[in-house]
Amino acid sequence: MTPDEYWNRRLDLERRLHDGPALRLAALTLRLGLLGEKVAGLQPDIAGLQHELHLTLQELRVIADQIYPPLLRRQGLGPALRELTAGLPTPVRVDVGGGRFEAAVEGVAYYTVCEVLEGAGDATRTVDITVRRDDQGLVLHLAGVDTDQVLAVRDRIQWLGGAVEIVGGAALATIRVRIPCG
Repeated sequence: MTPDEYWNRRLDLERRLHDGPALRLAALTLRLGLLGEKVAGLQPDIAGLQHELHLTLQELRVIADQIYPPLLRRQGLGPALRELTAGLPTPVRVDVGGGRFEAAVEGVAYYTVCEVLEGAGDATRTVDITVRRDDQGLVLHLAGVDTDQVLAVRDRIQWLGGAVEIVGGAALATIRVRIPCG
């Protein structure tokens, strides 16, 4: 399977989860509410079932978002990375140039940032994330992170024909990722 096929399958699976089971669960919750209005004695039981369905729907959406985040699909890497980093305890600055990349490239870049930030923990220094397009493709810089995370993301990047390297001195080391794309 090629990287594009892999990421397109992830996109398709995320859409199918959202458009299929998630919509059916939401509709079922509404139908239970209507039933509760017809049968007064069952209202507490129906309310409990609606609550359980709502929780299940939320869990399904979280799973679908982890497969391929909807914001990444709809708006691209910049908005998706800003949303990802908004609630982190680590201070993060995100600077993403305009334009979109192929789904595989955006997906790999997004999950590379996720993995590297997971390794950051509750760092007190600010993490800087910069994404640009050059004449060869996407260039991602992750500054202020644990450079040991290079090993965790290298295979994913190389699968797309990209490269990962550590640049700069020990005190100011940056992970640089290059992913070729059109």
